[in-house]
Amino acid sequence: MRNLIQELNDLKSADTLSSDEELNSPQLFPPLSESQVKEAEHELGFQLTDTLRRIFTGVANGGFGPQYGLLGLKGGMRNEDGKDVVGQYLSYRQPDPDDEFWQWPEALLPLGQLGCAMYLCVDCSTPQGPVTWFEPNSRSDIDTPWDDAFIPFADSTEEWLFSWIDGDDLFDRHVNDG
Repeated sequence: MRNLIQELNDLKSADTLSSDEELNSPQLFPPLSESQVKEAEHELGFQLTDTLRRIFTGVANGGFGPQYGLLGLKGGMRNEDGKDVVGQYLSYRQPDPDDEFWQWPEALLPLGQLGCAMYLCVDCSTPQGPVTWFEPNSRSDIDTPWDDAFIPFADSTEEWLFSWIDGDDLFDRHVNDG
């Protein structure tokens, strides 16, 4: 059985753990302590999946992964708006006074940056952490719910990241099969 954390750390040791694209200054951020992860979970209002917890405490606080890489928790990788994953999630959870249909799902963590406001998001409400592609650019009618902007992507966080390690671009496959 494969060990995701070991494989990520092997890439890190070989100095090949990075993101596919450069959005900001590409760098790995140091892993966090358990107490720092608990602090982030308190801010989020839910617990991270075990896989995410092990990544943040045992590999890095973001700055690597598919496309533009994974956002970090406090002190880690930020997006182009300067938000870490906690800030992005809390921002998305706010109602939009100009859009009555806007509602971000609870415990859906916008973790993987794809660019153009798109994210690969981990559902932290289940242990497997299924991954959803948030594609806000596909919404053609502003007077409709956002349901079609949330596209099932991978059955688990591990499936998503193992595919990236193996060089299998699930995002490209989704775009071309869609």
